[in-house]
Amino acid sequence: MAADLENSSTGLTLVLAPYDPSGSAHLPADALTGARLGCHVLSVPTALLVRDTAQLESIQPLSEDTADDQARCLLEDVNIQAIKCGPVYSPEMASMVAGLCADYPELPLVLHLSAMPAGLDDIDAEDALDACLRLLLPLSALLVVDHASLEQWQADGMLEDGESAIAGLLGAGGHAVLCTGAPGAAGQWHFLFHGHHGQLSYTLPRDSNLRQQDLDSLLAAACACRLAQGMELDSALESALNHLQDRLQDTFQPGMGHRLFNHATNRHD
Repeated sequence: MAADLENSSTGLTLVLAPYDPSGSAHLPADALTGARLGCHVLSVPTALLVRDTAQLESIQPLSEDTADDQARCLLEDVNIQAIKCGPVYSPEMASMVAGLCADYPELPLVLHLSAMPAGLDDIDAEDALDACLRLLLPLSALLVVDHASLEQWQADGMLEDGESAIAGLLGAGGHAVLCTGAPGAAGQWHFLFHGHHGQLSYTLPRDSNLRQQDLDSLLAAACACRLAQGMELDSALESALNHLQDRLQDTFQPGMGHRLFNHATNRHD
């Protein structure tokens, strides 16, 4: 176990996520989100994305054994206080993360899932999702998932029909679900938070040039960082949404694709 070192106000968060070279989501963007929130992010890449600001060309999953070795190396050295994981592209990686989290049950897990992009035949989306729902969902403090992915999974028969997809996730062992990109009034982002205690809804001004995936990655990372800093889940979520609202005011377009969050400015939350 990690050494019993003196804690400071700096949260220590372990992020297991794909490496996105465009800097728009996942690693290294999650590390920059953590830094803006006063949290130190320790990172373990789980896949390499081949992409630019416009589109994803391929996903290269990395070895789950190497990821496991790196994560445990960090956990045995550093007093990590929360874990953020996802998206996950193979059942083997999902199984590895589940084993890791089971060995550290005191650490809250924020799980970020989304549907696989079309045309990536080398990724077994159904097996990866099945493993995540069976193994990782029951271990998570919060699942962050977009509404379009839930609709696709239900249409494909990967989630039980006859009830709402979110109710099915909670019934399958999920503690709480943040559904992003929910239907609502035009010109706004809609977020639905569901837990066993009830549900809440949030709206933010919408920028159609931003990717849903980028928003979800930032929210999941911010929630994990706030949990690492000792916040309760409801407060961590509200703080993450406030952080997102602030970041939505500071975006730029570095290439020919989507707008990105501008992590290079000197503004601090």
